[in-house]
Amino acid sequence: MKTLTLGLAFALLATQATAQQTLSTASPIPDGAETRFCYYDGMAYSQDAFVLLTGDNTVTETISTIQERLLRCHRESDGTLKWKPQSTFSTNN
Repeated sequence: MKTLTLGLAFALLATQATAQQTLSTASPIPDGAETRFCYYDGMAYSQDAFVLLTGDNTVTETISTIQERLLRCHRESDGTLKWKPQSTFSTNN
């Protein structure tokens, strides 16, 4: 009985190691995903989705402006989806 239990334990460990190795080499992004989604900050966005990026102007210390850029998920001629700038706003603080 001990031999059977020990053999079963080794078999389970071997299959678990194979499964973990397969998971570690698998890509988190499936093949062809760039034709279906735009990616930003770990999220996937569909075609025609908008994202607003906001940041401080760090060119000079005396001028305090905030820039906002609106991006749209756009389909390129080759079929891939990419972010395309729609407009840029600058506001003074």
